[in-house]
Amino acid sequence: MSELIAPNTPQVSLTILVPASVEERVVDWLLLHEDWQIEFSVHAVAARGPLVHLARNEEQVQGFARRVELKLIIERTRLDDLITEIQTLLAGVDGGYWVLPVERFATFNPSHAS
Repeated sequence: MSELIAPNTPQVSLTILVPASVEERVVDWLLLHEDWQIEFSVHAVAARGPLVHLARNEEQVQGFARRVELKLIIERTRLDDLITEIQTLLAGVDGGYWVLPVERFATFNPSHAS
């Protein structure tokens, strides 16, 4: 395994939870910021909690809502700027985010390291 950055990285993991209807908007925005070198993935999830409003009858019966979870790895120094822009991009959207430290960031294939 080839580590891109040593343990205790200067990176953070930002998870964004939003309705599927805004997935494309967020992904398009992320792709416009390639210079920020944001590693991200997109996942369909069943969500419940303080960031999720169960609006439809089906959601209330099931006890969760279908959402999209975007997981980003980003330099800590860019986090505040990214959050400010994402808050503007998603103003009024049902959802939210959380941030966690990244202990280690590595690749299994050193030839693909950037």
